[in-house]
Amino acid sequence: MRLMYGCALGSAICAILLVSSSAPAVPSRSELEAKIDQSLAGRRAAAVVVRVRDGRILAAHDAATLSRRVATPGSSIKPFVLQLLLEKAMLSPQESIACRRTLTIAGKRLNCSHPPEMQTFNAENALAFSCNSYFVTAVARLKPGELERRFRELGFAQPSGLLAEGGEGEGLISTTHTVEDRQLLAIGVAGIDVTPLEMASAYLRLARLDPRTASGAEQVVLAGLRDSTSYGMGQNAKSHMLSVSGKTGTASDFPNPYTHAWFAGFAPAENPEVVVVVFVERGRGSVEAAELASAIFAAYAEHRP
Repeated sequence: MRLMYGCALGSAICAILLVSSSAPAVPSRSELEAKIDQSLAGRRAAAVVVRVRDGRILAAHDAATLSRRVATPGSSIKPFVLQLLLEKAMLSPQESIACRRTLTIAGKRLNCSHPPEMQTFNAENALAFSCNSYFVTAVARLKPGELERRFRELGFAQPSGLLAEGGEGEGLISTTHTVEDRQLLAIGVAGIDVTPLEMASAYLRLARLDPRTASGAEQVVLAGLRDSTSYGMGQNAKSHMLSVSGKTGTASDFPNPYTHAWFAGFAPAENPEVVVVVFVERGRGSVEAAELASAIFAAYAEHRP
C-alpha cells in the first residue's frame, strides 16, 4: 500500500488517499490540479473533478465557490427534468414537439439558441440541442409539486456531502404556484439555486447508471447527453483524448444582467470514471464553460494511467 498526499489548490480540501497496489491508479492530485489551475488562471471560474466509483474529489479549483456559490443552473438541470417526464409517461421518447423559437415567460426572454433550421424535436434531440420550447411545453403536463420533489430527491437544496470536513452551503428550491413558475423552474432560470458541488453530486447519479440495466428513460437521457457533446450545444466540451457526455447551462441571477455559465458531465462516456463540473461567473455554458471542461478532461486523460 502506498500513500498519496494532496490538497486542493487554494482550499482546505485535503485528503490522504490510500491506494493499494491492486486498486486502479488515479492521477496525482498535484499534477491534475496544477493543470486545472493553469487552465483556469485569470478566469472567474471554479471546477471540480470527482471520481465516479467512490465520490472522492480528485481535484478542485476555488473551493469557496464550489461549496458556497449558489446560482441558477440554467439548462444543466434539463437531464433530470427529461428523466422525470419520461418516467411519469408525460411524453414518449419519440413524440415530436415543435419549437416556437421565440419564447417569453413571465416577462423573461428565453429564445432558443440551437440552429434555426431545427424545428421539431424528440426527447433525445431536445436534450442534445437544449430546446427551451420543448421543455416548457412538456413540463406543463406535470402535476404541481412533482418537479420540486424530484429536485430535492436528487440532493439539490442540501449539502452534497462530497466534502468530508463539511462546511458546505446549500441551494434553494421554491414552490411553484403557476404553470409559468413550473416552466421557469424546468429550464433552471428561476425557482432553483444550486452550488457546483450539488450539481456534481447529481451528475454522479447519472454517471453511475449502467446502460445495460438502465430504464428506458435513463437510456434516453444518457443518449441525449452523449449527443450534446458529440454534435449538440455542448460540443465545445469534446476532448480528442476521451469520449465525453454532458450538458451546458447559461442563466443569470436576478437582477444581475450578466449570465453565468455551467458545464456538468462525465467521461469516458461509455464507462465513466470522473464527473467534471465547471462554473464561470460571466459567460455562456456552450462557450466558456464547455471549453474549460474540454481542457480539464484533457488534463485528466493526460495524467490518467
